[in-house]
Amino acid sequence: MRHLTPSFAAGALRRGKPIEQFLGPAFHRGRRGIRWIIIEPCPAGFSVLLHLAEDVSDDGLADITEFPPLDPEAYDLWPEIATAGGEVEAIEAAERLAGADPARWTNFGMAADEYRDYVRLARLPFPLADKDIIEVIERLCAGGASERVRHWWLEAVSRQTGCGHLTELVACASEDVSNDETADEIAAHVLNCSPTVSVQNTR
Repeated sequence: MRHLTPSFAAGALRRGKPIEQFLGPAFHRGRRGIRWIIIEPCPAGFSVLLHLAEDVSDDGLADITEFPPLDPEAYDLWPEIATAGGEVEAIEAAERLAGADPARWTNFGMAADEYRDYVRLARLPFPLADKDIIEVIERLCAGGASERVRHWWLEAVSRQTGCGHLTELVACASEDVSNDETADEIAAHVLNCSPTVSVQNTR
């Protein structure tokens, strides 16, 4: 099994082993990128490192650690976003500051496998055309995709368009049969949003 349970993730850190998590898409000034996070032991306890790289692979088979930085002007390619004295505090900091999922931690070196799945199953066209946004929202509202793929689609559309309400709008349209809001209406709302420019647009 690829993903660690929360107790196994904390246990790996206690044994001095780093853990990591592929977070999905990121965008910065016309560049398509990816995000992943690592928690590793350090003298003060544990260091939480967030990596943002340009997504330059056509097939997902390249080594993501060799990807160029998403922001070429970034001073630090592996910015430390937090330190913590204990493993549980480090994991909580990663979840709070970078949107890490407590159920999706992996052993160190496995983020590349997650990236390959992302490319194969969920990477969307870039930049998204209006018709692409409408099609993705229709598919999200219809259901059927796995939770992981839905998460990556929602991240990609939200981050490219700047829409901060997409997840809630899709959830309402999918779960509440009495909701009159259609996929076309959600798409119209999304298309009126303005994209953000910062790569540090964590949830």
